Amino acid sequence: MTLNSTNFLHIYAQHMPHHESFIVGNTSALLKLREMIDEALKEGEATRDFTASDLEDYQTFVMKIADEEIALFESLEMPYTDQYGEVNSHIFFVNETQNGSTPRSPITLSKNYKRTP
Repeated sequence: MTLNSTNFLHIYAQHMPHHESFIVGNTSALLKLREMIDEALKEGEATRDFTASDLEDYQTFVMKIADEEIALFESLEMPYTDQYGEVNSHIFFVNETQNGSTPRSPITLSKNYKRTP
């Protein structure tokens, strides 16, 4: 296996608000990611497998939210990886509601998502 024969991609989320995020990959992975973005813009969603540098494969989703669906976007959990805020929830969720449906994982946006009871 060589760097050029595998779609190597790392996606690093922000640690907390105002921190940087990174997408790092080889040419083939970045081209696949670009294809996914084009597909998501057209179809609403795209899914592909990528490989981390430890040779572990993982699935990546790119999903489009329509401009008029801002409430859906606001219902998603925040992408931060570190504790932020007063509650040890490992997320900072500014759009908390009392109805129990938020914060939502982004996987719930997938057309293929099947909620398990």
